[in-house]
Amino acid sequence: MLMSLLSRFARRRTRPWAGWLALPVALLTAGIAPAQQSGSLSSAPADKAEAFRKNVTLLGIPPATVAPDGLVFASLSWTDKRSGVFDDPDGSAAIGFGLGVMDGALDLQFTAHITSLEDDFADSGYFTVRASHRIDSGGTPTYIGVGASQLAAWGDATDQDIEGSVSVTSFPVVSMGGDLYPLMLTLGAGSNVRNFDRDPGVFVGAGIGLSEAFGTSVAWNGDNVDLGASFRIKGLDNLGFNVVLSDAFDQDDRQRFILSVNWIKDNVF
Repeated sequence: MLMSLLSRFARRRTRPWAGWLALPVALLTAGIAPAQQSGSLSSAPADKAEAFRKNVTLLGIPPATVAPDGLVFASLSWTDKRSGVFDDPDGSAAIGFGLGVMDGALDLQFTAHITSLEDDFADSGYFTVRASHRIDSGGTPTYIGVGASQLAAWGDATDQDIEGSVSVTSFPVVSMGGDLYPLMLTLGAGSNVRNFDRDPGVFVGAGIGLSEAFGTSVAWNGDNVDLGASFRIKGLDNLGFNVVLSDAFDQDDRQRFILSVNWIKDNVF
């Protein structure tokens, strides 16, 4: 975890990477988003702060949160069906960093994307810039974020128009069975969301952290439903692993699995 993921087969005949190229930022920012808001919980009640130790994430759409200041990240993703139709597996990658400005009032995230690992490495790609600001005045961290992608594209990615999106993400805590669980709720809209990256549309999703090692989510990406799961492995503090079932109910006959491994390093600069 923003995120429109697919394009129609006819469109892929001329731009086979379209739709797939947007995936890494979705999975990546979803994985690192809790890192931004966790710092704002230092004054929260101890029980709520403890709840956010759980692995809350939201996969499949872009959150309003971004990487915090000084955090560097990288992501490697793989899918069994790049086109969503044929048995044509492929991978993609992303690398970027977070930067705080105006005394932390605004956080920026810069990401470089490699759209396919099938041909020559890094022969096609683009850049994404996102900005995030905390807007709540109470105890529930809430953010508004805006972003632009397909910037300074090269290779095959030059065929794609610049895209924009805006979203709101909130992190409430719920009580179930005497324990507290963090939620990640996102609502947003973008210029290339509906009809497989062709038209403006709305996306929405919810994630929950069930334990320190596991979280799960469901998202409407503008065309269909993505089901996601996020994993942490004890001792591998800088790594996260995500699994997404895109078009989970096969609404558009483009169901596929997406696997991602994310690496983060905090306080790099």
